[in-house]
Amino acid sequence: MIALFQRTKWIIWSIIVLIIGISAKTAVANEEPATEAVFANSRTKIAQIRILEKSSNAKASLGSGFIVSPQGLLITNYHVISDLVFRPDLYRGEVFFDDGESRPLKLVNFDVVHDLALLSTNKSSPQFFEINPAPQPKGSRVYAIGTPHDLGFTIVEGTYNGLLTGSLYEKIHYTGAINSGMSGGPAILPDGKVVGINVATAGNQIGFLIPSVYALRLIKRPPQTHPHPIEWLRQQLINNQSNIANTITKQPMQTANFHGYRVPVTLGDFSKCWADTDQPSGGVFERFSQQCSTEDDLFLYRDYSTGKLEFQHDFIRADKLSPLRFYNLYQQFFARPYDDMGGPPEDMGQFDCKTDFVNPNGLKMKLAFCVRPYKRLPGLYDMIVKLATLNQNHAGLISSYQVSGVSFMNARKLAYQYVGAFAWQK
Repeated sequence: MIALFQRTKWIIWSIIVLIIGISAKTAVANEEPATEAVFANSRTKIAQIRILEKSSNAKASLGSGFIVSPQGLLITNYHVISDLVFRPDLYRGEVFFDDGESRPLKLVNFDVVHDLALLSTNKSSPQFFEINPAPQPKGSRVYAIGTPHDLGFTIVEGTYNGLLTGSLYEKIHYTGAINSGMSGGPAILPDGKVVGINVATAGNQIGFLIPSVYALRLIKRPPQTHPHPIEWLRQQLINNQSNIANTITKQPMQTANFHGYRVPVTLGDFSKCWADTDQPSGGVFERFSQQCSTEDDLFLYRDYSTGKLEFQHDFIRADKLSPLRFYNLYQQFFARPYDDMGGPPEDMGQFDCKTDFVNPNGLKMKLAFCVRPYKRLPGLYDMIVKLATLNQNHAGLISSYQVSGVSFMNARKLAYQYVGAFAWQK
């Protein structure tokens, strides 16, 4: 009886040990690879993108890139190679690999809307990254690789936090450090597949990635054959602004009451809005403001960007002033210089403005419609619409609407929609 008990006890312990062993092996098998293993498996497929000033052969800017095909094609950000689009006479590019080899690069194609570029070095590569275009569960571990501040190839562990909300162009919110020089590098899963491309940071471990599906689409496009890349850029911008203008104007603007006026209150799901008030000491007037803008614009070159939409309403009240003194104050607000819309002077024309008195929805107002052309991107304009209501003696509404990088026809269409949304509600 004792012997039977001992044998049974031994069998039970043997089963327990076997279960523990199987569980341990399963845990090891399911365990994600260490960061150093992820980097070791990636280092032959990553590169530093260098933009060089031709006369000195010195580095003008740096970024990162990664190999995506057996032919050795590389993906990076458009903004990394933008000098080659706008000033190919002054700059050239090269690709520097982890093994120390460098090769001149050739621009194959780019997508300015999603800030991506496709490059070639005319060197085949048996090792390249696979792209996983599928959205990942929030909280997934992701590794961003690049060359921050020219400090060498670096890997950063972070977290996938889904697509940004309120964004005109899709971006992934990445919790991890993306620093200058890492732009264009891959953001990969533990299995080594690319889910995003490093593009920007807001600091404090808030980074942004371009979803990898756009890189996949760029790779599948036919190579550009036009001899002037800036023409590729112009056509992409023309198509993009047309899509945005059609999206905004296909239905009436959402409006709400603002100090007795019906006014536009949003530009859609891809805009953010806020409010403020200004009551200077002395009490001559009160000003109440509402603003709304898209959060994204399109990088073109250096400090030059386009594709942003924003408006601002200012309700001004001065009950203690006579009508004449109020009109003088009101006119000063209306005549203030237009906000700086950026762009290098050599690339931008002067604003041409037409002013008139109009009466939409029975609301009398003074209206200014202004546009300026893009010199190197013909067919594109910046637009400013400014209006001032004229139906009160001691108060009024001044509103401005700014849109950058639209065709003249779409500028008029957007202006017409905007002005037509205003009405007097008292």
